[in-house]
Amino acid sequence: MLDLFDPLETSFRSIASGMAEWFASYPPDAHWTVVSDYCIGDAGKKNDVVSFVIVASHDTLANICSYIAAAAPKDIKNIRTVPAGIMQYLGLPVTFSVSFVVSRESHLLRDYIALANMEDFLPDVEDFLRTLQANSSAPNAYFDDVAKRLRLFKRDIAANRQFNARLARQVFLVATFGAQVFKHLAVTKRPSQIRWISDRDALLDRYDGLVYDLAYVIFLLFYSTALDRPDDGLILLDKPRFLFEVPEKSGLHRYDELVRLPDYLAGTLADIDLDTLKFTHEKFEQMWRGTLVRSPNNTVVQVLGDEEQVTTRRLTFG
Repeated sequence: MLDLFDPLETSFRSIASGMAEWFASYPPDAHWTVVSDYCIGDAGKKNDVVSFVIVASHDTLANICSYIAAAAPKDIKNIRTVPAGIMQYLGLPVTFSVSFVVSRESHLLRDYIALANMEDFLPDVEDFLRTLQANSSAPNAYFDDVAKRLRLFKRDIAANRQFNARLARQVFLVATFGAQVFKHLAVTKRPSQIRWISDRDALLDRYDGLVYDLAYVIFLLFYSTALDRPDDGLILLDKPRFLFEVPEKSGLHRYDELVRLPDYLAGTLADIDLDTLKFTHEKFEQMWRGTLVRSPNNTVVQVLGDEEQVTTRRLTFG
């Protein structure tokens, strides 16, 4: 499953250097927020997209939400014209985005992330967690809870009853993509805390938030390579500390406005025909031209795959 690591690392080389330059003024040990949204499985769209927006602590989250609420009071699906304010905000040196565009023809890398691949990968995750538990002073309750969620996931795969393989692939991909973003943010800025705020989505409910567990474990695997720390020396890190925001299942969510940032990016990139650069609605072209064309801080990685290999490449629009 982690064969994605090498191609993603290759595509992230220029993204990582761009992130370091874009956020150069921010000191280490700061708090950072990563907000994500997804456009997956929409039959009317060209691509499946997972978008992450990194937000620096330039103000309180409440004030940032208030600004976005005033600048863009609706999600992209509910507008006809893109508000200038959200495009301007996504161009300021307070945000940096990474969007992963997955070919619809791959069915979320169905040939690559097959049930057998998941079954093979999960025991490695369990072994890794046992190593962490042996080397860490963190409460055993944390590891017990994660192990319980993994067992439930493994049981459903083995039974192959009422198992949503597409949703499982979505969990694996979002966890891997998120871990890559966290890893490069951690390497670049050495934060003391990373808060992950996700849109409400079925992948969060499935197995009681297993996507968060997998993202953190894969992050530790990625990050250990940057720290040059052997596997047998891995521990739960004091820095960065992770906070995983769990959105309410209905009604207002206190960070709905923040999620609007990746919502506009994911919606636009899901609609674009990458062969012709055509859109189904003018609003998506407005967003593309106003935010993604010649942008140093709104980056795109395309992911292609079949049963033999997965390839990635950074896309730039000139």
